Amino acid sequence: MTSSAPVRIHPDWVSPQRFAEYEKAAGGDEELASRLYEWNARASSALFEMIHHFEVLLRNAIVRQLELDGPTPLLPPGTPWVQGAKQVIEVERRLTQLGKIPTAGRVYSGLTFGFWKSMFENDYEELWRHSLKFVFRHSRADRPVILAYLESLNRLRNRIAHHGSLVELDVRGEVQKIIRLAGWIDPDAGRWMSSLEQVNAVSQVRPIKPPRNVILVPASEAWELYANLKQNVYVFPAGRSVRVVDHLAFYADQEVKPVVPKILHWFDAIDWSKQNASRLAKTGDPFDKIVAGAISTTKTKKPRVWGDSVYQVFVLSGPRDSETQSLPAAITHSRRGRGSAFAKGQRYHAMSELLTARDTADLALP
Repeated sequence: MTSSAPVRIHPDWVSPQRFAEYEKAAGGDEELASRLYEWNARASSALFEMIHHFEVLLRNAIVRQLELDGPTPLLPPGTPWVQGAKQVIEVERRLTQLGKIPTAGRVYSGLTFGFWKSMFENDYEELWRHSLKFVFRHSRADRPVILAYLESLNRLRNRIAHHGSLVELDVRGEVQKIIRLAGWIDPDAGRWMSSLEQVNAVSQVRPIKPPRNVILVPASEAWELYANLKQNVYVFPAGRSVRVVDHLAFYADQEVKPVVPKILHWFDAIDWSKQNASRLAKTGDPFDKIVAGAISTTKTKKPRVWGDSVYQVFVLSGPRDSETQSLPAAITHSRRGRGSAFAKGQRYHAMSELLTARDTADLALP
């Protein structure tokens, strides 16, 4: 006799410890947690399709560029084939054990994404200037920015490969970054990948929004830009991943500021140059105009603070706009002394937490 009970995941199938994360996100609702777990697998699959295409694109672009430029061990600090020799030898050994001839193509395919990512680390600054900057020839981003994107992608790749949770991650933002990187290598590749991606469609059927919908950032300079210089933006490093959020809170001057603007738009990569500011100011798009003003202001008022080549930007509602949430008062940080710092990095909180807290001690750990 077959059961008429609804089909859903049993926690024992995935381990109670793993399933508990989904139950917590679902507020203890086991049925909803089951749907969230299923959604996570679909989102992971859709993202990994894009990672697959980008990883192949990247390694082939690197190989072509190095072959074209003819790198040699005489080029300080040597080539990645020399410094990464152990990884190359290990791939050759595995191929030989499988009875396969270790051709160049097979070795390239056997090297990890981490190997290709490592070519953009500090050790290879000279190689970047000589050759690898042309891999991303359609971008003005410098090597540290490219590295930040690749490191973020490597973390995402590993999380998916180990069947980790994506329930609080903004998967729409992650796929946008992947497509952006592809377009920096070849715009046609970026457009092709964009035509294939299913991540945005999967994102639309997320069973539940993460309850922690406010990103709280340590932001003395950012708060000055927003409150004093009247720029309705939050500017932050390229490549950094963010969760699904709709508001942003500033932590500065030992307090969470009582003005919590709504995030109106997100730009994953903005060329932070005066030339781009001039271009954005003329597009007619209101968000472009806001970003153009922010670039011009930071270049004039704070050039040493925002000196990178590319940034991510949240366009925010203004302090007096209706979309901006006002807290009853600033949330003070009363703890002092060693180890008492509150916000060393970005944190996530529910708006309800911020509305009722009077001290940072009232806020749950991130």
